[in-house]
Amino acid sequence: MRSAKSEVRSSRYQQVAMAVAKRIVDGNYAVGEKLKSRSTLASTFNVSPETARKGLNILADLNIVTLKHGSGAVVVSKEKAEEFLKTYETTHSLNLIKQTIRDTIKKQKAELDFLADLVADFAVQSQLVSRKYPFTPYEFKLTKSSNHLGQSIRDLNIWHQTGATIIGIEHDGVLLLSPSPYATFEEGDHIFFVGDDLSYFRMKNLFNVDLPKE
Repeated sequence: MRSAKSEVRSSRYQQVAMAVAKRIVDGNYAVGEKLKSRSTLASTFNVSPETARKGLNILADLNIVTLKHGSGAVVVSKEKAEEFLKTYETTHSLNLIKQTIRDTIKKQKAELDFLADLVADFAVQSQLVSRKYPFTPYEFKLTKSSNHLGQSIRDLNIWHQTGATIIGIEHDGVLLLSPSPYATFEEGDHIFFVGDDLSYFRMKNLFNVDLPKE
């Protein structure tokens, strides 16, 4: 799943206002200096004259420049331009954080929906497995301290002694299903069997092992 990247963009006229304010702060435009015409500013920032006008209006509203009909814009305050830049950066940062939170919530919701689908699929598959294999096998591993190493299923008469039915023996990573009565028990073998709780405890006692009961 791809992660969404947050991106908060300013309008074009806001970008013009920011760019002009930065030039004022950097000293490219001095207090009292008359700015270039709207058409020239529009060309400089690659925007329309109307967009340039809106950008200058923002600066005029904040008393950074004054607008005089027929005379264009004149810089009146470097300090207010600095304040505008700081306020804008703070606001932009907050908007970015807000958008990031929204994107994160959206991503988490999508992941939770995906997880819910997996759980539903798991439940369906579990029911199918349970219907096909109604008995959950117990498992234990033989160690060097286990009883009856080297003996076979037939030798121990497992079913008569415990009531358990051995359905598999894993030896050296190879699983033998439905082992014959002559299969022997060796150190390191994993034994799989089915039966009731009484069979479970009888197998535990017979082989002297601790079984991780399901």
